[in-house]
Amino acid sequence: MERGINSKENVLVVVAIDFGTTYSGWAYSFRKEYKENHTNIKTKGGWKNFDGQATEKTPTVALFTPEDKFHSFGYEAENKYAELVDEEQSTGWKYFKRFKMALLSDDTKQFGHQQRKLVTGKISRHQKLKDVNGKKLPSLTVVSECLKFLKDDFLKALKEKVNFVEMKDIHWVITVPAIWSDEAKAFMRLAANQAGIDDTLLSLAYEPEAAAIYCRDIIIQKKTDGEDYSMASLDPGEKFLVLDCGGGTVDITGYTIEEGNKLIELFPPTGGPWGGTEVDKQFQDLIVEIFGKEVWHMFEKSCMNDSLELMRRFEGRKKVFGENDEDKVRIQCPGELFEQYKSKTGLAFQSELGVKKVRDKLVFPTQIMKDLFQKPLNAIIDNVRKLLTKPEMKGLKTILMVGGFSESALLYEGFRSIFPTLNVFRPHAAVLSVVKGAVIFGHTPEIITERVCARTYGIAGNIPFDSQIHPQRCLGYYEGIAKCTDSFQTIVKKGAMISLEHNSFERTFLPTYGSDEEASVDIYVSRDHNPLYTFGDGVKRLGSLVLKIPDTKKGKNRPITVRISFKGTEIVVTAVEQGTRNIVSEKFNSI
Repeated sequence: MERGINSKENVLVVVAIDFGTTYSGWAYSFRKEYKENHTNIKTKGGWKNFDGQATEKTPTVALFTPEDKFHSFGYEAENKYAELVDEEQSTGWKYFKRFKMALLSDDTKQFGHQQRKLVTGKISRHQKLKDVNGKKLPSLTVVSECLKFLKDDFLKALKEKVNFVEMKDIHWVITVPAIWSDEAKAFMRLAANQAGIDDTLLSLAYEPEAAAIYCRDIIIQKKTDGEDYSMASLDPGEKFLVLDCGGGTVDITGYTIEEGNKLIELFPPTGGPWGGTEVDKQFQDLIVEIFGKEVWHMFEKSCMNDSLELMRRFEGRKKVFGENDEDKVRIQCPGELFEQYKSKTGLAFQSELGVKKVRDKLVFPTQIMKDLFQKPLNAIIDNVRKLLTKPEMKGLKTILMVGGFSESALLYEGFRSIFPTLNVFRPHAAVLSVVKGAVIFGHTPEIITERVCARTYGIAGNIPFDSQIHPQRCLGYYEGIAKCTDSFQTIVKKGAMISLEHNSFERTFLPTYGSDEEASVDIYVSRDHNPLYTFGDGVKRLGSLVLKIPDTKKGKNRPITVRISFKGTEIVVTAVEQGTRNIVSEKFNSI
């Protein structure tokens, strides 16, 4: 049979792009190879930094020229900007790092003050991001150029292996946090389109969901190969928790395994800004406290390459800290930082915190290093404890830890000691779990069969006005009858179980006037279970449909049914006039 054009089901290759807060990367597999072995997924094989060392992913940083043209991404951007700063030639250049958190919307306000400062509300092509110096570029420009770089980097690597794959042969999957709002997900799709990715060949995958799919597959594969994976209980009927511990956020989701090794979501995704960057921030604050603000800022400004190297060394130390019972932690420190400290204070290095200098190393008491982890660790543990009290979590045996921050030995061992009755499982190369799982999701999206609706969806409607209940601002008259306008008419309630295979939800209404030749259907979303109106905190307009109903002979008796169907990470809203062929449909980002 001839392959269809722009068909996700018939492509030759599935590519996933993991656009992370701190690190990004890609992975792929050919459909033919996937059928033989789901876990045979290829990655770049290492991104090289300026020391020639290779990491599984590259930093999510982007550099733009003074003319606002994209220059570079990842390690190349880091190194170029550091070189410009060191040579005092960085004027006008724009350097963006850890900006993904700024794409979160009001839905994340529940996660605390630090997160609220990063909230931008509604995402649009006109919103602007600030770089490290406060200079601005449109968010859409920054994100789309980053995605374009990752897309082109994959295509270049693929071309070195095969020369018969075209863009129409590729299904692209981009990962997004499960706690992202509808606006943020729609923005990411728009950015991908602008980066040159055909919308019909694009899917969005939730990061923790992708990680769960990957863990499920590797455990099945290992058991098939006869290896002992008894510590991870993922048999049909079993429940498990996924902690996707990334750089910026930690997403927490729960699933149960059904027959056929498909997954059913147990509760709406939750999480917060408790990722590895919080530990990095705590470490940098500690360095500032040790050397003083003026010394650190002078060092950072004049020796950016050295300051980058210090943070990279800490990043490496952060992963292995906690593996052994050591009373001291040593981290190599640039000599120029000690020199600038001496030049500013006139003193040899000293610290009231018990931190010592031994040759070119800072020697920290172990407890000081442990304290850097306490804030995010305590937040994650508290939230997991609360989730484990939910009735739907009864009988859970396994916690899966994935994401780059999960590679921290202290975080991993902390969970094992605090939850000794549970199997705490961390796959090899946990940092790649999300991007590899997204590839599997691209091949078989039907793996996820049910989700819990994280928000309430409905339409705006007019109902009889009751002065004892409804606010005066909603009073309107239609053909002499008092109506409450802007009434939220719920179609799908928050917490409802959504079957992604065949579920749809619908509501029927009548046009306002019998003479109407078209009906405007406004779709709204709310964080509340029972929103009353289409305005106020926690309610947003998702979009609208316009249905043509030119035949007015039926008068008012022209019922219109609005149907919401869930497809993957998106919803399809359809409005149809009963008894006719008048129909309109639109795709939105969803739960």
